Amino acid sequence: MPLRRLGVTIFVFALGLFVAAPAHGLGEKLGQTKEQLKLAYEVSCIEHGTGRVTVNLTITDEGRLKPLTGVELVIPGESGTGFVDLSIPLAVRNVDGNRRVDLHLKREWAARAEIQLRTRTLDGKSSPLTWHYHSIPIAQYLKNPAPKNH
Repeated sequence: MPLRRLGVTIFVFALGLFVAAPAHGLGEKLGQTKEQLKLAYEVSCIEHGTGRVTVNLTITDEGRLKPLTGVELVIPGESGTGFVDLSIPLAVRNVDGNRRVDLHLKREWAARAEIQLRTRTLDGKSSPLTWHYHSIPIAQYLKNPAPKNH
């Protein structure tokens, strides 16, 4: 009987390891500027006059973040609590030797949104369970900033 109990215990433990969610670590926002990180990218916004905006990001040099592990669109919550309304990975394409991201979204979301360039390394060095990101606020590329609600 004790052997059977040991087998069940090992099975339950192994099952727990199998179904446990993987650890993603802590994301650390980098305070350095684009120039300090030796990043080269261009952002353009096309406002369609319909309440929608197309945002184009072209990355020509990943700088000190090389290699990038992802590019994400993050829309912070309006409440200012630190929670996000949307966080989604973006598809990155290779175009003419550069990395390119295109997205189309509502203008009011674009005014709050940021694009995050994410990496697990900084200057070629990695830390376990830590990732870094450079934030690109989209609002600064819009022609007329959205009015603040009082």
